[in-house]
Amino acid sequence: MPLADAADSLRWARRALVLSRAGKIGSGPVTFCEDHLLALWLLSDEALVDQVARRQLSALAALTPLQRHRLTETLGTWLETRGTAAEMAERLNLHPQTVRYRMRKLEQTFGGLLDDPDARFTMELVLRATRLRERAPRAGGAGAAVSPGTRPGHPDQAPEVPGT
Repeated sequence: MPLADAADSLRWARRALVLSRAGKIGSGPVTFCEDHLLALWLLSDEALVDQVARRQLSALAALTPLQRHRLTETLGTWLETRGTAAEMAERLNLHPQTVRYRMRKLEQTFGGLLDDPDARFTMELVLRATRLRERAPRAGGAGAAVSPGTRPGHPDQAPEVPGT
């Protein structure tokens, strides 16, 4: 890790430690930041994620919580896979006709936004960040967070400092 990047590295490690202890990332006694860069980025500003979610998914606001959950689950699967109804149904453990119905409902709800690459990208980021935030905490929490470039055995590994 270059010295010029030390402040960023420390900030990421501190954030990773908070997320690891909350059960959002990592599962062992040590969490390596470089294995969770996307999660660190997506969860770096939760208020901003909330604001983007409100704007991007506002079309779902009139639905019941159960309807929202079902449609966002289907939307997330579609955004991640762009698969057929049969492929999505298998992943969601649903009947393909149920997936087709939900996709029609999503098309009615979002209109042309599903055809807009920027809107789809934003929706996928919001849904991924939301799923990360909703992860149930693990029992016992986690251990230390290690900054990018400081994985044991990594060629740029910083020396261990006792007592830190």
